[in-house]
Amino acid sequence: MIGVEGSVAIVTGAGQGNGRAIALGLARAGAHVAVCDINADAAAETAALAAEARVRSMSAQCDVSDLQSARAFAEKTRAELGDARILVNNAGILKRHRFGDPGFESEWDQTFRVNVDGPRNMVLAYAAQLEATSGRIVNLASIMSLSAGFGISAYIASKGAVGQLTKALAHEFAPRGVRVNAIAPGVIDTPMTEHTRGNEAAIGKFMAHTPLGRTGQPDELVGPVLFLVSDMSSYVTGTILPVDGGYLAA
Repeated sequence: MIGVEGSVAIVTGAGQGNGRAIALGLARAGAHVAVCDINADAAAETAALAAEARVRSMSAQCDVSDLQSARAFAEKTRAELGDARILVNNAGILKRHRFGDPGFESEWDQTFRVNVDGPRNMVLAYAAQLEATSGRIVNLASIMSLSAGFGISAYIASKGAVGQLTKALAHEFAPRGVRVNAIAPGVIDTPMTEHTRGNEAAIGKFMAHTPLGRTGQPDELVGPVLFLVSDMSSYVTGTILPVDGGYLAA
């Protein structure tokens, strides 16, 4: 794929679920892939799977909420693979606390450290590399960036921030030759959504507002990401692309 093959791609939170699927999709499209996760063993497994596509791959443990950890990972990937051209900010967490519940404040702070400070830290760490390669950034937003729900206000607020961060960075980086976009997944079959999918009332509510009438698979995020990091989207920046079975259109 034009603009992907031979590029160095970075994927955070790639030890499982959406991050792993995206990393493997990039590898199959010909990108050399560097993956990180808070779980080093899971990241290493993803890197090994990526190598089966006959591209170079590497992995490391990285805490995206810590700027020094992000910078250390950026230095490591540059030394082993070269300057990054693609950055996919996938790492994220979801805490189920109602507003004001005991422990809510600490869960709020942790959620923002990972979901908002994480992408910020990774962009800071990779900015020079991405400018040197006319790079592309894709952030993982959510349908909750553009809607709302009950009992996950920290997650909703953080993903709203990711959406606005995407637009702000698109303005900041356009003069530097870097495009910045996001995808907004709906309910995808990953460990993060297991609670929702296991709750008949909750998943029923989602499906009632999802025209395609089903949950998504992690592999179904690959095509949208490939579009946004390839030259096929050369005139696209600052957009949030829903990948949600039509949920936001209902």
